[in-house]
Amino acid sequence: MKPSLFYVSFILFIINSGIASATQVVVKDATGKKVLNNVPYHIGPVTVAKGGGFKLTNTMNNKKICPYNVVQDPSAANLGDTFMFTLNYKRPKYLHTEGVVGIDSGYPKTGPCQKSTFWTIPDAEAKAPDNLVTTGGGFEEDITCFQLVEYPKPTNPKVHSYMLQHCPSFCGSGPQTCFNVSLYVDNGVRRLASRGTPFEFVFHKVPK
Repeated sequence: MKPSLFYVSFILFIINSGIASATQVVVKDATGKKVLNNVPYHIGPVTVAKGGGFKLTNTMNNKKICPYNVVQDPSAANLGDTFMFTLNYKRPKYLHTEGVVGIDSGYPKTGPCQKSTFWTIPDAEAKAPDNLVTTGGGFEEDITCFQLVEYPKPTNPKVHSYMLQHCPSFCGSGPQTCFNVSLYVDNGVRRLASRGTPFEFVFHKVPK
């Protein structure tokens, strides 16, 4: 095995084990500014060549779904929806890595699908659609329990990029490990799901 491949495999093993880092680091957006806790932000890939930001969708395979899925907008020009990342530890002013976060979609709770807006993974060990990132559940439940981690090998070292992990046991019962949140392509639609190579993303402040 080539050293570079071994290095990548080793890094991914550490990430899957839920021990990617033991140091809390303040999260920064694509411009280098600190990301505020519990404040709406757009999130998207590091480079526009990889598509636009993330948003919610109420359809899957031409059928209406409830709760909604989290998907990537195919157009690089679109920043997608806004999401709030909220740390449950002493509610600090800024986000930091290695802390449990709840992610709120901020989607209206009125209409035909009246589910909670927190990002949820029903069963991180299952296959799609049960391991897709959807909405539903309550704050700090095992199915809505995530953490932010600095991306171990960033595409652009000058940009602060991150990955997301789903860690059910941090908030209650569930597997004693963390699962990488990755991209799952379903009939051309890029959805977020558990397991696999972690998806690298950056934060974008909401334009005034």
